[in-house]
Amino acid sequence: MKIRACLPLVAWLMVILTGCAAPAQMPPATAPTQTPISKKPLIKPGDKIGDMTVEREASFHFFRPLNVCGFDYLILKPHSQIVECTIPAISVIGVGDGWGAIKTKFDSSWEPISWEMYIDDYQIALDEFGWDDISMSDATTEMTLRVWNVIIKDVSPGKHTIRTSWYLETPVDDGWNTYAPGKYDFIMDVLVTERPIYPTMPAVAVPGQHGYTSEKTNLEFLLYLPETYGSNPETKWPLIVYLHDAELRGTNPDLLKGDALPKELETQKDFPSVVLSPVGNGGWDFWSKDEMMKPLITLLEEVQSTYSVDANRIYLTGAGMGGNGVWAAGLRHPEYFAAMAPFDGYIYPFGVPENICDLKDVPVWAFHGENDFMVPVQVEQDLVDALNACGGHAQLTVKPNAVIPLEEYSNPELHEWLLSQTKE
Repeated sequence: MKIRACLPLVAWLMVILTGCAAPAQMPPATAPTQTPISKKPLIKPGDKIGDMTVEREASFHFFRPLNVCGFDYLILKPHSQIVECTIPAISVIGVGDGWGAIKTKFDSSWEPISWEMYIDDYQIALDEFGWDDISMSDATTEMTLRVWNVIIKDVSPGKHTIRTSWYLETPVDDGWNTYAPGKYDFIMDVLVTERPIYPTMPAVAVPGQHGYTSEKTNLEFLLYLPETYGSNPETKWPLIVYLHDAELRGTNPDLLKGDALPKELETQKDFPSVVLSPVGNGGWDFWSKDEMMKPLITLLEEVQSTYSVDANRIYLTGAGMGGNGVWAAGLRHPEYFAAMAPFDGYIYPFGVPENICDLKDVPVWAFHGENDFMVPVQVEQDLVDALNACGGHAQLTVKPNAVIPLEEYSNPELHEWLLSQTKE
C-alpha cells in the first residue's frame, strides 16, 4: 500500500536521494546506555499501556513526535541517538519507524535486519502491526520506504520513552551505504504536558494568530486578524479557511502554527484577510465526513457572526487531505465560497463526482506536486477539466520536484488572485 508521508519525512528522503549516491562503509555506533527492559506481555493492536491504546494504523498519517524532537535526518539510518523533547497532550501520535533503500536493494537489505520496539518498558509485537510501503523517486532513482504501523491513542500526560532497535546480522547495503553488523538504538524521551485549554473567541478583536475553542462545536482552531482589523468599523474583511493535511489530525492550534499557511501568518502583521484554520480529527478523508463537515460550516458561521466578514469574499484552501476537504466542502456548500485553492486535492474514490458542475460559478486554482506518490496529478487534472467542461473557471499548476508544493502559500500571486475573487 502507498501512503502519503508528512513533509519532514519527504525532506529526509530527498536528502537521501540527492546526497548519498557514493557508497560508504558505515561503522556500527555505540548504542546509548539504557535501563534494562522489564519482562511484560507483548503489546498487540488494541492493547493498553495505562490509559493509552496502541493501534495498528499507518504511522505517517498522524503527528509524529520525532518531527519536533530533534531527530537528525541527515544521519543515515541505522544510527544510535537519544533525543528529548516536550509536546502537549494530543489524541493520537504515530511512533512507527522504518527502513528505506534503493528499490532494487530493498528486499536484500531488509532481510538481515531484525527489529524491536518498546513504548515505555512494554515491547510491541511488531509482526502483529505490520507495515506500509512508500514508493518514491526523483529523476534518476527509485526507492522504497517501509514503515511500521504503530500509533498511540489517548496519549497521557507524563514522560514516555519510545525505543526502536535495529539488529543487523550481516553487513547491509541499502544502495547508498553499507552498514556494519551490530545493534543500533534510537531512543526518544517525550514529556507530554497537559492539553492546553483554549478560550472562546473574544468579542473584542485581538490582532495576530491565536488559538480558540468554538462555542457551538467541539472544534479548536486558529484565527488570524490583521493588525488593522477594526480601524474602520465599516470595513468588511475577506475570510480564508485553511484545512490541514492528515498528520495534524487530533493535535491542537499551537502545533498547527507550524503548518503551511498558519506558519506564514506567524510573521505577518497585516496579511489582508481574516484566516480561519480549524483542527480536524477522524479517519481517512476526515474533512469530507459529516462529523467534520457539519462542525466546519457551523464554525464558519460562528466566525461570521462574531467578526466583520464579507460574505461575498470567503475562500477555501487546504493541502493533502485538506485538499480533499476543499473539493468536498466546495461541492457540498458551493454557496459559501467565492474561490478555492486546493493543494494536491482529490475526491475519494478517485474520480469526477456527478455534481462537479455545482462548482461552475466558483473559480478554482489548484496546485499539485509532480512527485505526489499518493494522489497522481491526473486525479486533480480530471476534476479541473470536468469543471471547465461545465463552463467553470478552473486551472491547475503542476510543480516539478515537489510532493505537496506548500511553498506556494508564500507566493503573493496566489493571495492576490484569491482575494480578487468575489461572489456575484
